[in-house]
Amino acid sequence: MYNSDVRNRRAEHVQDTVKSGFSKLENVMSDSVLRFRLMPSRAKVLVFLSAVLSLFLYLYLAKWLFQGDPETNLESLLDTEKCPACYGGSACGLFYFNQIEFSGMSKFRVLDILNGKNVHAGYLKQDHKEIVLKKLATDTELKEMDIRLCKDALRPENCDIARVIQRTNMAIPMMHEPIKPDDLKKTGSFMFKCPSYRLLDLVWSNFKEYKKKDEMFLSDKMQILYSALVNPEVLMLQTFPKSEGWPFPEYIGSCGRVVVVEHAGKPLSEFVSASFHIRAGIAYELMKIAEKLTTMSDFGLYLTDVNGENFAVDHSGRVTVVDLENIVVVDKLAIQAKKPRGWNDPLEAPFSDCDGKNCLIFNTDDMCKHVNSDHNYNAICRNILSHYASEPGMPQGFLHDMPIAAEDFWDLRNLLEECAHPKHKEGRWKVKDKIIHALEALKDEKTEHLDTMRKNRDS
Repeated sequence: MYNSDVRNRRAEHVQDTVKSGFSKLENVMSDSVLRFRLMPSRAKVLVFLSAVLSLFLYLYLAKWLFQGDPETNLESLLDTEKCPACYGGSACGLFYFNQIEFSGMSKFRVLDILNGKNVHAGYLKQDHKEIVLKKLATDTELKEMDIRLCKDALRPENCDIARVIQRTNMAIPMMHEPIKPDDLKKTGSFMFKCPSYRLLDLVWSNFKEYKKKDEMFLSDKMQILYSALVNPEVLMLQTFPKSEGWPFPEYIGSCGRVVVVEHAGKPLSEFVSASFHIRAGIAYELMKIAEKLTTMSDFGLYLTDVNGENFAVDHSGRVTVVDLENIVVVDKLAIQAKKPRGWNDPLEAPFSDCDGKNCLIFNTDDMCKHVNSDHNYNAICRNILSHYASEPGMPQGFLHDMPIAAEDFWDLRNLLEECAHPKHKEGRWKVKDKIIHALEALKDEKTEHLDTMRKNRDS
């Protein structure tokens, strides 16, 4: 009874407090309305205009904070005023004619300060195709490159980079002559570690950023030079296009210092906990990528930065390489023509221990002198599929917790061991096809092992 009385008194007190608050609010509002009514007409107009102006300023400030001024933000994102120290201009129409819509957190431009990787999400309005917009470097890296180019031209670090890039020591030889393989090798780009005239011709023939078709301007050369210096991914996407079967995203175009590509799916790292047959399907795709990059063309493409964030998986399970910055391109025909010592012997990548951490040991000079290398199989097995893979969130490798059929019938664990840490000469070449065959069966949940066991039992 006592507790009930206390609760009732408290409830009555709360009600009285609320009523008192509303009563005070009504009095204040009544006083304000009364004062407004007693104001001269001119004062009423001024108060009304002040309220409208305040509302307008508030809405504009809110829009600026979360989206910013569209024109100013677009220019700060694209940096087109710095061209030809940029990637190109083929996609500028999509930006300036409002054909690209940012999506997700990329809508709120105030959050760009937290976007260290300079990667934005969006879609093309015409067909609602999902896209990714990338600056291919951090703001700090882009600034450091500008300073480097200014210094190379003997200019202060805040020089007019658009004008000065043509006066750098690297660019002067290109003023009146074509770019030579050694010019691009000096950039330090992985793509041009093993330069050749054939590779350069392929870059030219697939380059989509020409100012005028079938004619090469100095500014075109500067864009290729700048791309090679900052991040050759934009050149890789054009030189080895998805339309020709390469496992890379579709290149849509560039505008200033922003590259636009198709959205290829979710990061592979998000599938570490998926069911085993789904992971087997992804692993199958990865091994086929290793095979394709190694044998598809008379150019060998070798992955040197392999982790779960550099691959994307779409809704159908197709895997795409989404970070192309550190791919070494080898011209096999150039090697055959020069025939350096041991050129036709398969190059075997050494096992990379690295104290239980993900890493790859390789020698680009050796890659440049051999027609065949098992490097890609090593990279996929060592850093993703096998138990040696140890990046955060994947301590036992992507193919952890194998079912009995995978271990016993397909011998997958031992095959991956030989692929990552071979005990026999040319071990990776001998097991790669077996791994691919096993993963193909496991991804489709085939019953081949049960049929074999049944036949053995019946016999």
